[in-house]
Amino acid sequence: MRVTDHHSTQAPPRAALAEQLTQLLADWGADSADSLREPVAALLAQFDDDALARLGERAVITGGDWGYHPPDPVARSISRAMMRRVLEPGSGLENGAALEAARSSRVLLLGNHLSFVDVNVLDQLMAEAGYGDVAERITALVGPKVFASPIRRLASLCFGTIKLAQSASRASGEALMRPREVARLAIATIRTTQQRQSEGDHVLVFPEGSRSRSARLERCLAAVARYLETPDTVVIPWGHTGSERLMPLGADRVQSATVRVRIGTPLPAARLLEACSGHRQLVMDVVGFLIAEALPEEYRGLYARAEGELVEAHGIARGLLG
Repeated sequence: MRVTDHHSTQAPPRAALAEQLTQLLADWGADSADSLREPVAALLAQFDDDALARLGERAVITGGDWGYHPPDPVARSISRAMMRRVLEPGSGLENGAALEAARSSRVLLLGNHLSFVDVNVLDQLMAEAGYGDVAERITALVGPKVFASPIRRLASLCFGTIKLAQSASRASGEALMRPREVARLAIATIRTTQQRQSEGDHVLVFPEGSRSRSARLERCLAAVARYLETPDTVVIPWGHTGSERLMPLGADRVQSATVRVRIGTPLPAARLLEACSGHRQLVMDVVGFLIAEALPEEYRGLYARAEGELVEAHGIARGLLG
């Protein structure tokens, strides 16, 4: 099996896998193949042959089906090592203490979406800040494009994923589907999400529904409010900057950049739903303002100010934050 092969499922020998990963990561832009060869081999040396065989197979098949795909420990180690190489000095996580809520409660992480490596960056910065145990319980809801290439599949194995159908308003290309099929899969996604939550996962959702093409927050989708309705869920908004430079729109090659993540104020989902009388779009507009609180002005986009129908949501957000 090669990590670029869609047909064979036979795992390559250790040395062959190390070389394939080295070339894949070099093509991705982590460093030159000569610079990566030794550290990749040393990283793989920490795992037995069975673990490497599982990685080799899953790098090919992950994302082929809808639903849940578990994380892989080897892929997580690779992701963190590569993120350390490409994140420039000044990168880091702010207000990490807010993540303590995830050590005692089931949390729903809601943040802005800038690139295909957003969750990988969050994972690395959380681990660096002492919250690696929290990061390892993340399951992200992702669209089909996350699995569109070998490097993206490898990156996705750093964390749990639930492959979902994107709404027609956000999907493009191969992600486009008929509305009836999207609705059917949406119901299945909710059930899968609830199951993962019941097993202790922290679910991460990008409520804009797709990457922002301008790096500014777009309107949050009303349908995402369904994930707040699981009992005893705690919402943790978060925002980040710089990931759009790390992995520019339309590129599959990384560029070194400084990325900052700020964790917002945890709130019981039930309190948020009650404040909005269960009105889903209002709920998500409040979430938009909560995410915006964790972002600089130039990233806040639609939620930079309270205008028109957003006035009510802004007022509720201010009240919830005290």
